[in-house]
Amino acid sequence: MAFAALAIIAFAVFLSFYYPKKYNAEIRAACERYDVDENLVRGVIHAESKFKPRAVSGAGAVGLMQLMPSTAEWIAAQTGNADLTSDLFDPAANIMLGTAYLKYLLDKFPLRDALAAYNAGEGNLIKWQAENLTEYPYKETRDYVKRVIRAKTVYEKVR
Repeated sequence: MAFAALAIIAFAVFLSFYYPKKYNAEIRAACERYDVDENLVRGVIHAESKFKPRAVSGAGAVGLMQLMPSTAEWIAAQTGNADLTSDLFDPAANIMLGTAYLKYLLDKFPLRDALAAYNAGEGNLIKWQAENLTEYPYKETRDYVKRVIRAKTVYEKVR
């Protein structure tokens, strides 16, 4: 009995460490504004930055949702949020713009394709669709989609 309790506690500690629940207010505000599933946004943040607001990729994507500055500026202009582009490391701004961009993609594509476009670019996804590919040609993108879906599922179960 003591071993089972210890295993449950260890698993709970693992989940809270590996799947943190940070920035709940910021995620909720963005998801309410753009009608996007909160756990999907958590899944994207988990896959993109592991909830590190100062994360920067080798390609220049920044913040929690790893936005390229040009993408952030474009979606900010589309949504009337130009004031949010001044600090993409700000969690509230990054989550708001990243969620707006995710919503844009979700309105155009099914979930998996929207995630692939978020990762590899909308232009690449459209090209792949035109080529009638049965899977995404980039292993990184295939793995990314799986990671986001897996994290979303975990967040749904550990509410």
